[in-house]
Amino acid sequence: MASEDIILAGIVWVVLGIAIAAVAALRGRPFWPWLLFSVAFWPLALIHLVFVRHRIREAGPLEEGE
Repeated sequence: MASEDIILAGIVWVVLGIAIAAVAALRGRPFWPWLLFSVAFWPLALIHLVFVRHRIREAGPLEEGE
């Protein structure tokens, strides 16, 4: 019974880490480093993600006609 609870907790831990990494990627952050960070320390990564600002991706300069 206890081993099933540990496995379930591990699965939930990894799923939360993947979700945090996906949200970080949507906010302009690199996915893989955030995945490693959030799976290892998802409570800390969640707090960090809440307080980190959005990163605007560089689209390059606009042309005169655009």
